[in-house]
Amino acid sequence: MKPSELKYITPEIIEKGGINVSSPEMLDEARRYNMDAVTNNARRKRMQVTQGIWLIIQIPLLIASVCMHLTLETLTDFEAFRAGDFGAIMSYARIAAMFIGLFAYLGLFGYYIIFRFQRDPKIMFLCSFPAMMTTGFGVLVVLINVISAYIYTHREEKFAEEAGYPAFVRLNVTTIDSDSTHISDITYDSIKERTKHLRSDDEEFL
Repeated sequence: MKPSELKYITPEIIEKGGINVSSPEMLDEARRYNMDAVTNNARRKRMQVTQGIWLIIQIPLLIASVCMHLTLETLTDFEAFRAGDFGAIMSYARIAAMFIGLFAYLGLFGYYIIFRFQRDPKIMFLCSFPAMMTTGFGVLVVLINVISAYIYTHREEKFAEEAGYPAFVRLNVTTIDSDSTHISDITYDSIKERTKHLRSDDEEFL
């Protein structure tokens, strides 16, 4: 629900977290807002959790891929050494580049992406780029990170257009002189009954 679609619910009401309705129209708008707020909040949290899981597990996965790559290369080098084929042995420069890329990735990614919670695709690419110096899996990590960051920012922009962003607080809906604390306790008749004493006997409600 866009803010422009709201007639009775204002940003101040959303910030306060409650609204006292005095007409069925207000009640209907509050109900629709609460339904959208619950849905948007669940979707946004699910998006954050999904990306958060990937951002965390990729670190041990990349480290494991480096260790596995070095293990396999060591076994291959040993066979090449026994065969006298020294040209096939992995160079120290390649090993150094692999570890430089790994530690640069851990430092940049850990600080800007995990600690500072940056989600811009360009920043994600720059912080993930050193992983490409490690193994083929590092290239895949960079690609997935950029794509996921783009999807995340695009969806976040869509959520920002919705009323109640970013917390999407569900409003506590009450009626005039009512102790109701839940929207399911409020009906048209309850609103009409509680407004009778505020109007003259011959005045028609709504």
